[in-house]
Amino acid sequence: MYLFMKIIFLILLFMLLFTFVFGIHRVKNASMAPSVKEGDILLFYRLDHSYHSGDIVVLEKNKEKQALRVVAVSGDEVDITKDGLKVNGHPQDGLEKGYIMEDTEQFVEGITLPVTLKKNEFFVLGDSRGHAEDSRIYGPVSTNQIQGKIMTVIRRRNF
Repeated sequence: MYLFMKIIFLILLFMLLFTFVFGIHRVKNASMAPSVKEGDILLFYRLDHSYHSGDIVVLEKNKEKQALRVVAVSGDEVDITKDGLKVNGHPQDGLEKGYIMEDTEQFVEGITLPVTLKKNEFFVLGDSRGHAEDSRIYGPVSTNQIQGKIMTVIRRRNF
């Protein structure tokens, strides 16, 4: 009986931790390639709400979870011109950082830019800019749409 109670306690503790503190998300598309590939499993932390430019976050938009990179935070002005992504008038060249492999272009069916982010708003983009459904389409996301910040990526290749 004592062993059974220990097992039940551990199961409840695990469930509580992965409901309120941590989360797991399996990536279903290539919007964050090459940083995060389709099929990878992401472990994210729910309690840290201080997101910075460059962070990869899991968010829920249109009833689907997505993993995207924060490129601008509250108070920033975001614009996409023929020269690419600009935050506060400064070009953001992710190509030199090594995680962006494509130019950033504005979508015709997307939001009107430039946009200034309000308090608790973030502009998120996929690293694979040509394949990502991100803030260029649906606009800035708020803190309550972001579920957490990525802690680690578990590659599912060759499992």
